[in-house]
Amino acid sequence: MSLSPAAQAALFKDAQLQSLLDAGRYEDLERASKARLKLKPDDVQALAGAALGSSDAYDVARLDAAAKLAQTCRERGPQEAICYYAAAEVMGHQVQMINPLKAVAMVGRLKDALHKALELDPTLYAARSKLVQLYLFTPQMLGGSAAKAKALEAEIRASQPEQARLLRSLVAAAAEKWPEAERELMAVRAGSDGALLADVREATSQLGRHWMREQQFDKARSLFEQLQRDQPSQAMASYCLARLALDQGQNQAAVQHLERAKSLAGAQQLPIDHRLGEAWLALDDKAAAKAAFSRAASDKHIRPNYAKDARKSLAELG
Repeated sequence: MSLSPAAQAALFKDAQLQSLLDAGRYEDLERASKARLKLKPDDVQALAGAALGSSDAYDVARLDAAAKLAQTCRERGPQEAICYYAAAEVMGHQVQMINPLKAVAMVGRLKDALHKALELDPTLYAARSKLVQLYLFTPQMLGGSAAKAKALEAEIRASQPEQARLLRSLVAAAAEKWPEAERELMAVRAGSDGALLADVREATSQLGRHWMREQQFDKARSLFEQLQRDQPSQAMASYCLARLALDQGQNQAAVQHLERAKSLAGAQQLPIDHRLGEAWLALDDKAAAKAAFSRAASDKHIRPNYAKDARKSLAELG
């Protein structure tokens, strides 16, 4: 995964807001955006930044507030792609916290928001990537379509070749064409495109998990170590190496990887404490396991299913 420059369109026009988003510093993004809103309440960049900054947690009140900010953004900037992207990001979190019937309707609105963002700015890779993944992982009866995902990739093959390559990797992985997915992924030159770098992390994690399920641990380790070399400031590689160590019964090594991951960018969005609880439990340190599971159980930044599992583990520990 070479890191040469890649064609990109930044989500924010403001370099400070973009750098905070790329670093996963959502609380700082929210703080900086709201400070700008105090000076200029109609600043659409700040409205979008405040919405995105508030959308990183699975917290009903925060997400409701974020949705209102995104709606205000769309009202103030009806031709600004970032406003529709921010609305989609908020809905992406909300959909995981509501009942399935309501979720179906929200997925439709989410899709519409991403389509509008791309209509307004066809170069906005972050929106294109989210839409591709929505088509790939939504059941066909609810609007999923591999053909539409492929069409979205084909549209940027000439203008954004590295981003298109990553999307082809996602399409191949969804079709379980793993060698093809790996070949495309490893050839991506991500440059400084924050959205593309994030997709490389997620795609590497997904591909590595496949090789782990296939008991091809050396292949998984090679992927994760390459990611660690390419993106040393990001937590994902250390987190993935910890999962690999857990699968192989190397629990002390898993703890070391997870403790390292805690200090890196993007750590807040990963279920690190949940995995630490598993590692300490395997090492028969119930006190440390309880402490880790307790932190995970109350962590609103990780997906709700991880917090639920942590609460279950706490109950079993007594």
